[in-house]
Amino acid sequence: MNLRQKTLLLTVFPLVGLVAILYSSLSTALQRSYGQLEEQDAQRNLQRIEEVLTSDLNQLQFLTEDWAAWNDAYTFIDDVNADFIASNFEDNVFASLELNFIVFVNMEGEIVYGKGYDLEAEEPIPIPTSLQQQLQQDSLLLQFPHIAHHYSGLIPVDDQVLLMAVEPILRSDETGPINGALLMGRYLDDAKVADLALRTKLSLEAHRTNQPDLTAALQDTMTVMQEEGDRAVIANLLRPLNADSLAGYVLFPNLYDEPQVLVQTILPRDIHHQGQLNLRYLGLALVGACGVSILSIGLLLERVILKRLVRLSMEVENIGRSNDLNQRVQVQGQDELGSLGQCVNDMLAALELSNKKLALEQKKAEQLLLNILPAPVATELMQDEASIPRHFDEVTILFADIVGFTPLSQRLQPIELVSLLNHIFSAFDSLAEQLGLEKIKTIGDAYMVAAGLPMPREDHVEAIADMALAMQDATTAIRRQSGENLEIRIGINTGVVVAGVIGTKKFIYDMWGDAVNIASRMESSGEPGRIQVTTATYEKLKDKYLLEKRGLVTVKGRGKMETYWLKSRYHERLFGQLPAAV
Repeated sequence: MNLRQKTLLLTVFPLVGLVAILYSSLSTALQRSYGQLEEQDAQRNLQRIEEVLTSDLNQLQFLTEDWAAWNDAYTFIDDVNADFIASNFEDNVFASLELNFIVFVNMEGEIVYGKGYDLEAEEPIPIPTSLQQQLQQDSLLLQFPHIAHHYSGLIPVDDQVLLMAVEPILRSDETGPINGALLMGRYLDDAKVADLALRTKLSLEAHRTNQPDLTAALQDTMTVMQEEGDRAVIANLLRPLNADSLAGYVLFPNLYDEPQVLVQTILPRDIHHQGQLNLRYLGLALVGACGVSILSIGLLLERVILKRLVRLSMEVENIGRSNDLNQRVQVQGQDELGSLGQCVNDMLAALELSNKKLALEQKKAEQLLLNILPAPVATELMQDEASIPRHFDEVTILFADIVGFTPLSQRLQPIELVSLLNHIFSAFDSLAEQLGLEKIKTIGDAYMVAAGLPMPREDHVEAIADMALAMQDATTAIRRQSGENLEIRIGINTGVVVAGVIGTKKFIYDMWGDAVNIASRMESSGEPGRIQVTTATYEKLKDKYLLEKRGLVTVKGRGKMETYWLKSRYHERLFGQLPAAV
């Protein structure tokens, strides 16, 4: 009988049985406790979704109530005063209140006045027929048992869902009789769902219950929730997707007591993972205790065997403590202990090779992230796994667009077109790197770059001006090399922005704010081969650069704006010449 057999017979079998009994009983209790904790945490997240949507409905109801209890609105139902319409229903009112519809209805179910507005396209839209049908005299939405009664919730409108509130129209002192009804509504569209996701800090997807492309899994989930709950109340359900994710569902009914919207969120199973980790720690602790017992019994059996076993154990422990995988244990003898020592050495060799490969891959991954994001943002993401968008008081933004790109794409082969575009943008990238600017993104044939973020700098306006002039030179050089008729149109603006990374997938560093929109308008309203700048940028450059006043230009969303053409520099920058065109 060899060493392994003797050890198994004398020590392992009883101890393994004891460890199994202890692990089984303790793991059952731990799994039950962590399962309850996971469910409670997930339910709190689902409750946050309910609370945020309910809060939006309450805010919409308060807004509608404020407008409905108003003498001017009360009189408007009877006289349809044109001044009341002109002063209260301009497009900017809808945009500022984030409303898609405002509808005044008299008690006969006739629409006295109604207006719709597309918040994304920034243009008026008609009142949908399906919404008009729900505002007829016999409609539920026009039944007010008393003057304090109102409706707020979800209703279907064509193939969309509307967050809406309906209030009876009263006098300013909130007295009757009721003279009609006021409806205010906002679509529960992708933008609204994204806003809810941002506020709850959860990844959300909203699905209409009558959506034709609803997956079988979602249909099954909705069926279960309808069977288990009351249609008139909000229902929720949790379902594990896998070991890493938990799916949470919230089913919102409409005002007609029908299921209307199924909101889905994917939650990480951190508590479940912690429970599994603790179970592993428990198992390791029990195994460790078992090992100590085996070693103690081994001392009593035979000191010669134990010495070798202890030596091997100490060598492995030293290697583990030092984390030096170049070390090896001593292999003595041809029995099981000798074979074990050789296996440990083989494992160390394999771990050493794996660690080298892992370090190399980690370096590649970090370098890739640095190529995608600014270094401070990439470092923040690698350390915290999250990056909070930052506010910048003064940033200069440049938009550039290749003029005549569409005709060029029709004439050239795709591979030739992409090669030319890559040549141009690579030249721009080189200029941005030399000037220490932050390239934001390219969209088609458009190029966006900024200065003053993610690290503020005092010369951000001059740096962007030099970039624009250098881009013109680079384009001229590429035009001579390629023989193609290439020109760029450039727009520049300076102002306040918010920049950072949002979401959890496919990271991209981006900017938001009115200053960004104006910079884009400067490019689109400019002229080929010229650089158009705003007054804010002009005031920073006028003492160092030659600029020409263009005059008033109509800018979408801003009306008339004073703009200037950037021509050249008055003198060289302190740090030297502009980067050479590539």
